Amino acid sequence: MSRDRKIILILDSSRAADRGIIQGIIEYSHLRGHWSFYRYSPIFRTPPFVRRRTGSILERLKNLDADGVIGYLPPEPGLLKTIVSTGFPTVTIPILEPIQGVVNALQDKMVGTVAAEHLLNRGFKHFAFCGLKDYWSRIRRQGFVEKIRQAGYEVWVYPLSREYKKRENEIPRLAKWLEKLHKPIAIMASNDERSADIVEACHLKSLLIPDKVAILGVDNDEMICQLSSPKLSSVMLNFKQVGYDSAEALDLLIDGEKKPQNDICFRPVGIAARQSTDIIAVDDNEIASAVRFIRNNARRNIHVSDVLAQSTLSIRSLQQRFRKTLNRSIHQEIRRNRVQQFAKTLLKTNHTIHKIAYDMGFDDINHISRIFRKEMMMTPIEYRKRFGAS
Repeated sequence: MSRDRKIILILDSSRAADRGIIQGIIEYSHLRGHWSFYRYSPIFRTPPFVRRRTGSILERLKNLDADGVIGYLPPEPGLLKTIVSTGFPTVTIPILEPIQGVVNALQDKMVGTVAAEHLLNRGFKHFAFCGLKDYWSRIRRQGFVEKIRQAGYEVWVYPLSREYKKRENEIPRLAKWLEKLHKPIAIMASNDERSADIVEACHLKSLLIPDKVAILGVDNDEMICQLSSPKLSSVMLNFKQVGYDSAEALDLLIDGEKKPQNDICFRPVGIAARQSTDIIAVDDNEIASAVRFIRNNARRNIHVSDVLAQSTLSIRSLQQRFRKTLNRSIHQEIRRNRVQQFAKTLLKTNHTIHKIAYDMGFDDINHISRIFRKEMMMTPIEYRKRFGAS
């Protein structure tokens, strides 16, 4: 049965993250009937001198006879009280804190965990986090700090001032902080926009990226990452899936169903590795060379013997120094890089799993499926279905 819906989207289509969410919302709406969408700028994109958010949103809800809202709710008591008290169907992406009484698209600490693993795998010993005061930034920082501390290291966290939103003051202050950190250092930024701030601050102090400062952001906003010099590495998130799940949850709420039991959650789906983290920060040149060879040949069916052939060490010495430096074996490093390359190809192409496996030298599709599931906690088919483009 066709379901007509009038939905207000408080999302910013100029941001890659929000465009991904919108894509998921549209995909769901095409399956369920005719949905009409009405865009409304988020509070962080509206100049302060024209903000009259509560009244204008409530007025638009009334005038449109809207069925529901998806997006960033301005944290104003009047609007929130009205929405919660009336049970108006709402799915929000919290800015400051999750909002009680509506469905929230939550953050997953795994975003920070995956970022930490990426930087740890590059051999760094010094780490820092640079974020914002927002809820999503705090959760990402928490996952990052916990994982780094579990590995036996500490994390320097950039202290925000009250004027951190004034860019003319923020970049010089950030540059002074960067200058004081132990080098080489690996920094997780809470998003790609924050990564761009760090790049500018590094240029101000002539700090080489990634030689002295490696930078990893979140969101994989291609416009920001590709325009940067050097290009920025970033954690990829499941934006389309969040949009799809948000639309599905809203659909149920409009029909009078109870709040969904399963949380909508922003989760990592991989790393878009670019120049800002393209470094092996280990003192052992033999190990750095071995790791670089493995990464450069991740599409080939290489073995430990191929890595040994590039080294001047004996197999015993190479294995011992590899494990001592990176806390994993050569075979584990080969497998990890191969699986990551396989996953990246799944998302970037429409090739069949069999073709990808053949092109990468996997003779047995069952073998790659087994190791993929072990590394990624799901099968290649599940991974592409969940995170791939439609």
